[in-house]
Amino acid sequence: MDGGPSRPGVTFGRQRERASVDELLTRVDGPRVMLVEGETGIGRSRLLEEAARTAADEGFSVVVADASPELRRPADLELLLSVLDEPGPLSPAPSAGGRDRPAERLRAALERRARSTSLLVVLDDLEWADPAMLLALRTLPMRLASSSVWWILARRPGSGGAEPDRLFSRLQERGAVLLQLSPLSDEAVLELVTTTLGACPDADLRVLADKAGGNPLLLLELMNGLLDEGGVVISRGHAHLITSRLPERARLVVQGRLDDLDPAARRLFEVAAMLGPAFHPLVAADLLGITPSELLPSLEAILATELLVAHEEALVFRHEMVRETVITDIPGPVRQALHVQIGRTLLEHGGRVKAAAAHLMAGAVSGVPEVLQSLDRASAQMLDTDPAVAAELTQRALDLTEPADPLWFARTMTAMRTLVTVGDLMGAAKFAEAALDRCASGSPTAELLTALSFVLVPMGQAARASDTAKAVLDMPDLTDEVRDRAELALLQAGAGLQESGSVLDRASEIIEAGDAPGRGLVTGALIVLALNDWDKGDLLGALDLTRTGARQVSNDGVHECRLHPGLILAAFLVDVRLMDEARRTMVLGTGGAEGIGGAEGIGRDGWAAGSAIVRSRIDLAEGRPEEAIRGARAALEAADAVGARLLGACARSMLSIAALRSGDLETAAEHGLGGEDAGGPASPPFDLTRSELIRAQVTEACDGPRAALPGVSRLLDGLAEHYRVLICDPTAAAWLVRTAVAAGEPGQAEKAVAAADRLADMNPGLPSLAAAAEHARGLLHGDPDLLQHAAAEHADHWSSASAYEDLGMLLSGPDGARGRTVQWFDEALSCYAAAGAERDAARIRGRLRGMGERRRHWERRDRPVTGWDSLTGTEQRISGLVSQGLTNQRIADQLFVSVHTVAFHLRQVFRKLAIRSRVELARQVLEHSDDPPDAHTRKSSGDTEADTPAHRRPRPD
Repeated sequence: MDGGPSRPGVTFGRQRERASVDELLTRVDGPRVMLVEGETGIGRSRLLEEAARTAADEGFSVVVADASPELRRPADLELLLSVLDEPGPLSPAPSAGGRDRPAERLRAALERRARSTSLLVVLDDLEWADPAMLLALRTLPMRLASSSVWWILARRPGSGGAEPDRLFSRLQERGAVLLQLSPLSDEAVLELVTTTLGACPDADLRVLADKAGGNPLLLLELMNGLLDEGGVVISRGHAHLITSRLPERARLVVQGRLDDLDPAARRLFEVAAMLGPAFHPLVAADLLGITPSELLPSLEAILATELLVAHEEALVFRHEMVRETVITDIPGPVRQALHVQIGRTLLEHGGRVKAAAAHLMAGAVSGVPEVLQSLDRASAQMLDTDPAVAAELTQRALDLTEPADPLWFARTMTAMRTLVTVGDLMGAAKFAEAALDRCASGSPTAELLTALSFVLVPMGQAARASDTAKAVLDMPDLTDEVRDRAELALLQAGAGLQESGSVLDRASEIIEAGDAPGRGLVTGALIVLALNDWDKGDLLGALDLTRTGARQVSNDGVHECRLHPGLILAAFLVDVRLMDEARRTMVLGTGGAEGIGGAEGIGRDGWAAGSAIVRSRIDLAEGRPEEAIRGARAALEAADAVGARLLGACARSMLSIAALRSGDLETAAEHGLGGEDAGGPASPPFDLTRSELIRAQVTEACDGPRAALPGVSRLLDGLAEHYRVLICDPTAAAWLVRTAVAAGEPGQAEKAVAAADRLADMNPGLPSLAAAAEHARGLLHGDPDLLQHAAAEHADHWSSASAYEDLGMLLSGPDGARGRTVQWFDEALSCYAAAGAERDAARIRGRLRGMGERRRHWERRDRPVTGWDSLTGTEQRISGLVSQGLTNQRIADQLFVSVHTVAFHLRQVFRKLAIRSRVELARQVLEHSDDPPDAHTRKSSGDTEADTPAHRRPRPD
């Protein structure tokens, strides 16, 4: 064809390439040669057509040798000469000068044509060119550099042997421009699909289009095929995919790409498709039973089709649609068999257990024992790394196992253990109950009931767990292993009940027997006794027992869903403010290091949320209430997700007290006053945060001391039997005294002081108890020396701040020394700030303001002049409270400021947001509810404490 480009079409996403062609056509100096490379269907021919059309429009004479490339007969010298009106047979003999006569005739013909017009020569499919054409093209473009001849030479890379590679390399060395056509961009793919369908594609269609890998031909065949076969529904300008089956014309295009593969290469390609989007040749060779060297010829043939690309570590399918088409064409039973073979091969190679599991799951069928055994093996290997997948594998194997199969019960127990490991307590309990209906009596029933008992305790069903374990122990002919596990289950269940005398007796017997029972049983007995000692006030003894249990837990051989000794120990240590050991216990218990609980980890099974709860308590004790809130929320979500109601109650209590410290009364009340509706109060001694005390504290903060008095009375009445309310917080005794006195019940306050003194006397090695007793006694008797000493001895900032505040209040009476009162309030303010206790710090600033002293509590920062981001932390907090319907008076009470201050801040808010009503403000708060800082749970960076340290003189505002 001379100067007559084909019918114009639409080109998508080739702006860069078209610009390169335009630059070539305007070049006057240097080599005027462009080399184009691109896979089949990538748009190479369309780009050449457009280049020819553009050149013709610019006045070029275009020479295009079209010789049906689908027959693999691209342009040769004879055809090119005929296009140039140079007919006649070509002699293969060289001329007298030693040059190839056809090449010389072609050069002369091009030169003659270029004298009268600019000439563009467009040659495609050079991978199939004959040697004479390739030889001529190595020299002609350079020899004709002074003539008005432009060249565009195109090919499909990876095909045609080494000669096309040498040609392109030689021309590129001499200045030719190489243009490699890449897959279409996401924007171009969307434009092409939208234009082809005449409608905007939905999400499913876009996902399907992505599988074409940006290849325009595959995309067009895919979309047109869907239209032909009714695979899409177009309505109101939107196209909706209604089938997952690839259309026939798309499949035919893919098949056409594979037609030239010999049987061996075709078989390799099918196996590779089954392996996944990427695969290693070694695995493919193993599956085919050949060596990697024997794989090379077939692999080279496949790479020549450009359907695979070689990366550093694997071979990758260029188009997911091609891979899926190949898989679909494999008969179903053969696919299943290949999946199983691949899964077993991957297991043997190791390191790809998850991929092996996916293949085994896809190929597993009943009646093939080898498949089920492979599922068992994969599940065992994945139990530690990915328990969720292990549980799925085990469940699949069990579904395919007949109840009469000897392996049915073993797989049932494995499924139960994997469900527990993944933390699905409700699923594990339901599974065990269903399995019991199909299980014969005897040892299998005993094992299932024992496993069920362990699961029920974190679910908050300690009584049922105890009854279940007792039912197992009443069974005859139990093996020693089953009996020991049932005993351990009973110990764990009994420790969560109020009446546990028989359990304590049995635990003592186990300890006295030494190593006769299983070591796991001894560990369980130690923890039961430690929990009881802790509750009764023997804290030193409880710590010794728990440390012993935590040291031996890593090798006791027990893998049940049990309360971990390391978790109990860390919680005990936080209670008495031995923070260094508490942090060390948590690190060693969860990090896999040697030491306490290293092998097992304390964040496992149904007790996983317990680890987050204890870390939250550590954060709160060390003055990080915001981190404590985040940890408690995470623990609550985790506990609720797996049905661990016991830990859910603990998490709610932790969240409540952390929110109370940070000043978020709404969150504190929501989780602290929910009672059984919020998950039910946890039974002692598992309640690591003592929800009853926190409920009373939140009640007092919201409604005053008299409202909290019933709860205080219940707590104090319980001191005759246990000390847990005084242990969980160093300031608990002082708070009980303060609240009882404020409510007009000094007798109740005396109970708290007496109990705190007894507890301190029982544990002389724990300074936090002595400081707590002094604080309570100094508060009750108005002794400033005791309060000052307690403030200095308390082991955490918040406790010290509380004592300093009590001391300041004591000295602020009519006869008090003003200077010393201000000094102790400043100390309290500094400690509250260090503890992140915003609500308490605000209260102290209010007291100081009442004395004529002002303390700045903000930091300047750059912020916009208007809009939500222009609001200060205080303004955002007040806005949040307004959105909840609170009046200015209630907001002032909660923030310990005056009503006038609230009104001033609201005027600033209205001005910055350009609003005029509280309704508009509520709408703004709702729109920005996810923006930091959260008005209810986060401490604003614009409202942070900047008070002077206690040892410096405070600066007036």
